[in-house]
Amino acid sequence: MIVREEQDLLVLVRQVDHSMLSGWLAACWGAGPWERPQPYSSCVVGARMHDVIWVPWDEALPCGPDGRPYNFRDVSRRVILPYQERGIDAVEALDPYAGLLTSLHFSGFYHSHWGWEAGSVDEDDREAVEAHVRHELDRQRRIRDRIGIDLVAERRLECNYKWLQMWDRISRDLCLFGFESGYSIDEPPVPARVDREAEELRLSIRLEPGNVCRLDPYPLTVQPYTARIPCVRVPLDELGSLQGRWLASGADFIEVTFLPA
Repeated sequence: MIVREEQDLLVLVRQVDHSMLSGWLAACWGAGPWERPQPYSSCVVGARMHDVIWVPWDEALPCGPDGRPYNFRDVSRRVILPYQERGIDAVEALDPYAGLLTSLHFSGFYHSHWGWEAGSVDEDDREAVEAHVRHELDRQRRIRDRIGIDLVAERRLECNYKWLQMWDRISRDLCLFGFESGYSIDEPPVPARVDREAEELRLSIRLEPGNVCRLDPYPLTVQPYTARIPCVRVPLDELGSLQGRWLASGADFIEVTFLPA
């Protein structure tokens, strides 16, 4: 779950809802100089479904001693790793290429793929993380063999993986930080196209008041592009009603409009 405090409210977003936006971004990706992801439907499914791993956790609504739900960043790696593996199993069963992308995404938190920087791991989590990485690397080899990944397809897989990191970052961080935060980031350089001679670009992401997310160079084939992410807003002084609101709220959302810089 993504948890953000906004004035006197907690804003809660299911991970699977934020990842739907990742999938919508993947579906619209490809305005020059960016290339459209291929295989197209598998990339969209992978982006849209990658956070299905969080569904059992989010629906259980675990809360800390203060009565607030745990933000995804506060969940122990050892606790969430079994959820990750089962979730990747589910995506792979739906679409093997999408499962490969999802496996790369989650193992990439701990193991560098194509030079993408991995995060640090607490010593208490190291043994479980190393076992998880071995499991996912085995999965990736198996799926590569199953669907046949040659040198050209490997380059395409690299691009799709790095673009997935950006689709995930955009959709996650606008939910996590909000539009009044002044949030901005320039992503690491990534290929704009599968051609190895193509230039690498830094995607600039800026959040602005008015629910605007500016992207540069603008990658979406629709301009402007507007989306709504379901959310739950709970007053900080009414956390006792959290469970009911979480189960019954269906009308609230975060709206975002994507525009060029």
